[in-house]
Amino acid sequence: MKKIPVFILLVLFAVVLSGLYGMLHNQISYTVSPEYFTKFKFRQFGFVDLQLPDRVRASMVGFLASWWMGIPIGLLVGAVGFIHSGPRRMFKVSLWSFAVVVAFTLLVRLCGLLYGYFETRTINLADYQGWYIPDDVINLRRFLCAGYMHNASYLGGTLAIFVAWVFHVVVRIRTKTAIS
Repeated sequence: MKKIPVFILLVLFAVVLSGLYGMLHNQISYTVSPEYFTKFKFRQFGFVDLQLPDRVRASMVGFLASWWMGIPIGLLVGAVGFIHSGPRRMFKVSLWSFAVVVAFTLLVRLCGLLYGYFETRTINLADYQGWYIPDDVINLRRFLCAGYMHNASYLGGTLAIFVAWVFHVVVRIRTKTAIS
């Protein structure tokens, strides 16, 4: 019964952590392509006329675009925490598993950026029919690379749930082995 409040706290923590991840992620992707924000994301989120510095708006977009990923991550990664012996252990291992989620997602995001970099050596716009690409983009390659990076980040966050599950199970097995 004492694990239920820990679980709720973990879900809330995952929501905040996901939002903070999005803020950091967008600072990096803004560096890759400011146009991705000024010509796409700011329009998408209604921040075109918001009188704040671009990087602040990029952080705001990042939080709003990613906080919700904390719900499935928190629920699914937090739930596997119930396999641990007590609420303190559940909390501690779950926090470490969230660090694994962030690290794995960052790695996949970087792979997405690299993949985008290689995919855009030559650009055939027909390959990007499903993408929103404004007509006035000046540096198309950078714009597309930022898009690859964003898409990979969502993929990484999703796959990271499974990685975190494995992390929990390995920690639990090692804890049992160490006690035996």
